[in-house]
Order: sequence, then C-alpha cells, then structure tokens
Amino acid sequence: MDRTAAEVFQQIYQDNGWRSTESVSGWGSELQNTAQLIRELPPLLRRLGVTSLLDVPCGDFNWMRHVDLVGLDYTGADIVPGLVAANQQAWATAHRRFVHLDLLRDPLPGAELILCRDCLFHFSHADVFRALQQFARTPARYLLTTTFTYRSWPRNADIVTGQWTPINLEMPPYCLDPPRALLIEGSHETISYGTDTPPVPMHDRCLGLWDMDAVRTRLMRPFP
Repeated sequence: MDRTAAEVFQQIYQDNGWRSTESVSGWGSELQNTAQLIRELPPLLRRLGVTSLLDVPCGDFNWMRHVDLVGLDYTGADIVPGLVAANQQAWATAHRRFVHLDLLRDPLPGAELILCRDCLFHFSHADVFRALQQFARTPARYLLTTTFTYRSWPRNADIVTGQWTPINLEMPPYCLDPPRALLIEGSHETISYGTDTPPVPMHDRCLGLWDMDAVRTRLMRPFP
C-alpha cells in the first residue's frame, strides 16, 4: 500500500533521514548552504512590498530564524507535528506562528508570498502539480520556490514522493514561464549522477520567483 506524504515525512523526521548533523530538515537547511538566502531574501521581499509570508514546509526553522523578518507577518507550516510544536514553543511571536498542515490536502493560510523551498523536488510529478494547484487556490501574489536552472543534466525524474530529484520548473512536465527573479543559493552541496561522473556542484540551485497569476495560467493548460 502506498504511504501518504504525512507518513513518509514523519518517518524521515523520526529517522533523521536527511542525515544532517545540524538540521533535521537536511543539508539544504544548514547555514553554510543558506548564507546567501539569509542575506538576499529580505531585500527581495522589501522590493516586492510583501508584508505576509507563508513558509511551507518550514521544517525546523534552522536557517529562517536568521532571516530579517521585521515588518512581516510570518506563518510557518509543516506536515510533521513534532516540528511544528517545537517551532511554536521556541520561535513564535506576535507576528510569527507555526501551524500543522499537509500542503497537498489542507487549505493553506492566506499570505502575499508563498515560500516553498526544498519541497517540490521530493514529490512525484502528480504531487508537484497538486502542490501548485494548492498554491494557486490561495490569494497569494507570488510563489518563491526551488528550481535548478541548468538543462544539461538530468532533471525532473518522476520519483516516489519522499525521494529526491533535481527539478527545473521551466522544463517538462511543468513548463512554467521563466521566473521573474532568481535568488542563487550558493549551495555547497553536490549531485551524484553515477559512478562514471564526478559529483556535480549545485551551482544552479536557486529560488525562483513567479507571479502566482502566471502559475494559475499554466495550470489551465493540459499537462504533457
């Protein structure tokens, strides 16, 4: 029987499946791999005039706690109840809250911008489209989400949810328009494509910014 996303990610959390010694959310949430985002995300949000942010999934808040969120109403959401409870206890303020939800199934809180980092590349094709549909149903103006910009390496494998594949949202089957902005992450991680190829640095790992209306328009067209 196929496991639900909640069961998959709860098991990963319990087993520390991402194998990071710093963050149960994985190597991508370590400070060495998010230093550029910590520095560059606040200016982007200010340029957009964003005053509310939904961070889904928020994970263990390891790097986001270092982001300047002054003036923003922040909601962090995650599918793992233990993470949400720990975050709420340690990091909640008058303008920062954490909620438990399944982004594939549950209604999402309203916010001007949805940040979905290091999530869609753990989803099957079907679940990526379910997530995009969920985002499109909200009143959000922007989507900021992980995308790999190179096209010369394998991208967008149809995995089982809970596995991992580098994802380029401009390529099939997703075929989103080019993002209006890219935040280059400066990741120190690498990708292994097999024993015949040395590990490839993730120089193209970015957060891509899309107008949500462009995502809504894409979802009106047939999928490849």
